[in-house]
Amino acid sequence: MKKILGSIFIVTFVALMYVNQQALVYQMGLKVKQNNDVYTKLVDHNKILVYNVLNLRSPVTLERKLLAKEVELSMPSKWQVVKINHSPKKIALKGKNLANIARGK
Repeated sequence: MKKILGSIFIVTFVALMYVNQQALVYQMGLKVKQNNDVYTKLVDHNKILVYNVLNLRSPVTLERKLLAKEVELSMPSKWQVVKINHSPKKIALKGKNLANIARGK
C-alpha cells in the first residue's frame, strides 16, 4: 500500500512539475514575442527619425511648409512660459529643497 501511495505521489509531483514547466515555456514565448514586437516598432521609429534628421531643411523651408498648410502659430501666454533666473551652472543645491528653488526662495 505504501508503495502505491508513494508511486502515485511521485507521478503526481512529476506531472505537476511538467505542467508548470510547460506553462513557464509558454509565458516566456509570449514575452519573447512582445519584446520582438517592441523591437520592431522601435526600429521602424528609428528609421523614421533618421529619415527626418537627414531631410532637415532651413527655417525658411519650414515657414513655407507651414504657410502652405495654413498653420497659424501664436505666442504662448505668460502663464505658459517658465523663466529661470539662474543658469544651471550657478545653481548649487547643497541640501535645499527643489520646490524652494522653483519658488525663488
